[in-house]
Amino acid sequence: MNDLLHLLFSRPEPDHYIGSLIADFVKGPLSPQLSYPPGVLAGMRRHRRVDSLAENHPLFRHSCQQLDTRYGRYRGILVDLFYDHIAARHWPALHPQPLDQFATTINRLLQQPRALPPTFAAQLPRRLTANWLLAYREPAGIQRALQALARRARQPNPLADGLDQLHHHHSALERDCLAFIPQMQTLLAQTPD
Repeated sequence: MNDLLHLLFSRPEPDHYIGSLIADFVKGPLSPQLSYPPGVLAGMRRHRRVDSLAENHPLFRHSCQQLDTRYGRYRGILVDLFYDHIAARHWPALHPQPLDQFATTINRLLQQPRALPPTFAAQLPRRLTANWLLAYREPAGIQRALQALARRARQPNPLADGLDQLHHHHSALERDCLAFIPQMQTLLAQTPD
C-alpha cells in the first residue's frame, strides 16, 4: 500500500499516522530502543502488517496480474499507487472527513517538530509543496509519484511509464480496490497489532 491507504488503515491517532508514513524509511526490527514514541512504533508495525496482508491478498494479487508482465516485480508498486488513486477518488465513501481536510490535518501533523527518518525528512518539503495526498486524486499526481519512485530506485525500472496501466485496467483495478479496502479493514479489526 502507498501513503493514503496506509493512513486509512491506521488508527486515527497522530503518532499512529506518523508511524504509518515513515515505516518504509525505517529498516530492521521495530524495537522500543528506537527513538520513536510507542504510538509511532505501533503505526510502523501496523504499516508492515498491512503490507504483508496485502501481498498475499487475492484481490491485490489479481490486480497485479492484470498489469503488463513487462513491469515484473514492479507491478505491486504500481498497484499500491493505483489503489491510492482509487481511494482518493472514492474518499467520501471511505472516510468521514473530506480528503482536503484530512490531507491538511496530516500535513500540519508532519510540520510539528519531531524526529523523522532523514530520507523521509528530506522528501517532506516536496511532498508538502505538492500536497501529495490530494494529488493522488488526479492521474497527473500518480504520474509524478511514479516518476519520483523511478528516480529513487537503485536499478533502472519501468515505473515512470506505468500510468498507461492505470488507464488500461482502471475498471478491474477499481473493482478490486473497492472490495479490498473493507476486507483489509475487517482483517485488521480481527487481529490485534
